[in-house]
Amino acid sequence: MADSSKTITIQPSWKIFFLSYLYSIILIPVFGIGLIALWFVWKKHHHYTYKISDTNIKSIDSEFSQNIDLANIKSITVKQRWIDQKFDVGTLILETDQTEMEIIGKVDPYKFKEMIEKAAAVQRKHHREKEKTQPRKPKSNPGEMERMNYLTGLWQQGLISDDDFDNEKKGKS
Repeated sequence: MADSSKTITIQPSWKIFFLSYLYSIILIPVFGIGLIALWFVWKKHHHYTYKISDTNIKSIDSEFSQNIDLANIKSITVKQRWIDQKFDVGTLILETDQTEMEIIGKVDPYKFKEMIEKAAAVQRKHHREKEKTQPRKPKSNPGEMERMNYLTGLWQQGLISDDDFDNEKKGKS
């Protein structure tokens, strides 16, 4: 997990819920329905939390959480309604090979998209460099040298024939 000093927590902007808040306020005179609607909109507004670190993005709501590594992000799209464009907010859709995540209510979504794309490129580069520095796979399977030493000892002691030794040597090489 990433260091907590490199993690930020964000929530959706109220602007993404502007129309819902507006409709709720308009409905207040109608038997208090607007107050109930206003409560539901406020609850939905505070329902989502996003934790963003230098390696992953985690979406948390009351029902479940979802985690995406930045290196696995294949594409990011921004979705905006006409009112969202007026307030400069939007929903980012992060897609990987296995899943997708929505980050709703992000102010200046295109700038945020660019920042995530840069961070994802850095993480992919880091993963490629890490793969290059990992030890190479040995040409022989683990334990094969011990097995060949054991067979050589048996052959030298005369416990197996030359043909059996050659067959075993060819079969495992």
